[in-house]
Amino acid sequence: MSAHDPHTAPPPEEALPQFSKADLPANGRDYPAEVQLRSRRMQLRGFAFRHVLELLQLGREERVTRLLLDNRLDTLDDAMGLVVWANRIYRERPGLGLWRAGDRCDRFIGMFSLVPLGTTRDVSIGVRLLPSAWGRGYAIEGGAALCAHAFDGLGLEDLVAHCAPDNRSVPPLLLRLGFEEIDPGMHFGKPARRFRLRREDWRGLRPRREGVAPSAHRDTSAQPPAR
Repeated sequence: MSAHDPHTAPPPEEALPQFSKADLPANGRDYPAEVQLRSRRMQLRGFAFRHVLELLQLGREERVTRLLLDNRLDTLDDAMGLVVWANRIYRERPGLGLWRAGDRCDRFIGMFSLVPLGTTRDVSIGVRLLPSAWGRGYAIEGGAALCAHAFDGLGLEDLVAHCAPDNRSVPPLLLRLGFEEIDPGMHFGKPARRFRLRREDWRGLRPRREGVAPSAHRDTSAQPPAR
């Protein structure tokens, strides 16, 4: 799903945020990386500088990035900038952010996100998973946990999601979460399919839709939506 893409790096039309001393770790070394959310098999914790090599592993994996709408994480500076940006979101928008996803043993499997979109009121849901985590239901499990957190915990009115037009894995996952497809648009300067889920329509996971090929349900995309 888009996850977020996303994540997820800021859009190309928006420069990376200008960071100040207040955005750096309070202890002068690293961020706390506390667990923020848990699902049945995963824990989502805040990102810290000690996770930059994991982010680069994810950001340089061609099978993950080929259908992304946003920018790749190619360099150490990219990864470190995302960590600082994520921690700014934790501070300025409590409950939102980008989170490191670990399995039951806290092995890194990817990234989930709920991030504000620019100056709009929209919040975008996203996920990127390492190929080793594909096909195991993590995307839909994490997506459901994020929706419950957004609506039941934060009281958000709706969530949005985006994916590339030729991404066949994301739409069935979003439909199972209750998202509806809306008019297509541009996202990060690229054509995108767009989806929206309103709080009143959130009822947990829905059955797989008839007529959708089993292969379409593999969580092989870089996003429960890319941001």
